[in-house]
Amino acid sequence: MCPEISIIVPVYNVEPYINKCIDSILAQTFTDFELILVNDGSPDNCGRICDEYANKDSRIKVIHKENGGLSEARNVGLDTARGNYIGFVDSDDWIEPDMYELLHSISENNKCDIASCTSIIHYNDKVVKNGLHPLTIYNKEEALKTMLIGKLYDEVVWTKLIKRDLIRDIRFPVGLIYEDTAFTYKLIHKAEKVCCIGQAKYHYIKRENSTMDQAIKDIRVDGVIIYDEMYKFIDKNYKGMSQLVTLKLANNAMVLLNLMSIKKDFKKNYKKQYDLVVSILNKYYKETIRLREYPLTVKLLLSAAKVHPSSYKLIINIISRRKAV
Repeated sequence: MCPEISIIVPVYNVEPYINKCIDSILAQTFTDFELILVNDGSPDNCGRICDEYANKDSRIKVIHKENGGLSEARNVGLDTARGNYIGFVDSDDWIEPDMYELLHSISENNKCDIASCTSIIHYNDKVVKNGLHPLTIYNKEEALKTMLIGKLYDEVVWTKLIKRDLIRDIRFPVGLIYEDTAFTYKLIHKAEKVCCIGQAKYHYIKRENSTMDQAIKDIRVDGVIIYDEMYKFIDKNYKGMSQLVTLKLANNAMVLLNLMSIKKDFKKNYKKQYDLVVSILNKYYKETIRLREYPLTVKLLLSAAKVHPSSYKLIINIISRRKAV
C-alpha cells in the first residue's frame, strides 16, 4: 500500500545537522509516511548516515545522485514519491513531533488542498516564533493575496502539506534560487482551499552560509527574474493582484542594484547583471510609480532613471542613503 505522506529531504553537506533532522521526522506522531532522503552528491558523511537510517527503518528510501542543487534534488524526490500528500523538510532543520498529524488533520477535516503551519526561526543570537493565529481557510484568490501581502501564508514549502495531485505537472526551477516562490504560487492557483494555522511546528536554522545568504553575497538576480515571471502569470489570472507582485519585484530589484553599484569590481563582474535588472525594472515603470508604498522622492528618482538609464547607479545610491524604500 502507498503511504499517506511522502516527506522529501534534500541532503547536502549538513553532517552536523542531519541526525537531528531525520530523528525529528521519525518521531512523528503521524506514522503513515515514507521518508525520501535525496543525497545530492554530499561531500561529507551524509550519504553514509542516510544509508544507516534506511537500514534501520523500512519507511526510509535513500537516493544517491550527483550534485545538482536543491531544486533538482526536490524534483527527484517528487518523481519518486508515492504518498497522497507531499511534505518538504530541509536537512539542517527539524520539526515538532505532531507537525504532520496537525497538518494532515486540518487538511482532511476541512477538505483543503494545502495545509500550512508557522515556524520558529533560529538566528545566532535570538529565536523568533512566527504567527499565532487561529485556523484560517482561504480560497485560492484569498490565499494568493495573503501570500503576496506577506501575512499568515508564506512562500516557503517546508511549513506545508500538499496534496500530491496538485504537484503532478509542477516542478522546482533548476539552477535558480527563490525556488519556493516560483513553486508555491503555481500550487495555490491549482488549489480549491488552503488552510493556515498559527502553530509554530517547523524549526528553521538561519545559517550565514545558507543558499539565500550566499545569494546576497554573490548577488544573484534570480528573484527579479522569478517575480517578472510571476507578474505575467498573476496579471493574466488575477489582475487585481498584479501591483502586489510589482512591489516585490521593485523592492528586490532596487536592493540588488544598490548592492551591485557599490562593488569595486562593478564594471568587470556585475555590469551585465545590473543591465538585466534595470531592463526588467524599467518594464514595470508605470506600475512602480503608482505604488502607494513608495514616497514621491523615490518616484521622482525612478522617473529620472527611466529617462537616463545610465544614471540608475547614482539614483539607487541616493534612494539607499535616504532609506526611502
